[in-house]
Amino acid sequence: MTSQQIASLVQQTGFMPLFTHTDTSVCRNVLQASYDAGVRLFEFTNRNTNAFDIFIALRKFCDEKLPGMVLGIGTIKNAQQAEQFIHAGADFLISPLILEEIHHMAVKHKKLWMPGCATASEIGLAEHWGMDIVKIFPAKQLGGPAFIKAVKAVFPGVRFMTTGGVEPTEEDIRNWFEAGVTAVGIGSQLFPANWLENNQYDLVTKHIKKIIQYIEKVKK
Repeated sequence: MTSQQIASLVQQTGFMPLFTHTDTSVCRNVLQASYDAGVRLFEFTNRNTNAFDIFIALRKFCDEKLPGMVLGIGTIKNAQQAEQFIHAGADFLISPLILEEIHHMAVKHKKLWMPGCATASEIGLAEHWGMDIVKIFPAKQLGGPAFIKAVKAVFPGVRFMTTGGVEPTEEDIRNWFEAGVTAVGIGSQLFPANWLENNQYDLVTKHIKKIIQYIEKVKK
């Protein structure tokens, strides 16, 4: 998919699961459970020392077992990491920061990159570089939906995906979308540790299905 098609998918689905783990089998099971719930857009987060090796395994798993799954890499903090994961098959890049060298790498390889923005200046820089979708992080700590509503008024042409503190409840999700977000990213609260430890991936699937239903409802 092109970067524009993936950006459209972000808007269409309004939702992105975020996950990282040091165990490849757990990651595969989480991907499968998410896929079974209807997820076709997933961020594996680059936060562990073996994240690259696991990403390679997940890329292969998606290609062989999960047709249509768009798999991206998160927590990209420099151009070297960006290039490494692009060559490993990342469909898109997400960062907790905005950095020109990552922008150049994404443009070079024609990949969607969602930089992390926490101020009007950072959102404005992304807009200046031609981006129309950014990650607002850490969204809850920045002021939650009230912050989104305030900056959205200044940047009506920029789409926001919020991560950091989004609650997997209909009320919280509704508050974010009514404030003007295009999508929400949810991490650990989608994948309770005790469910993973007990191999209760069916609960993960049911949980994510509910989140998708909440989002579909609030977007109508």
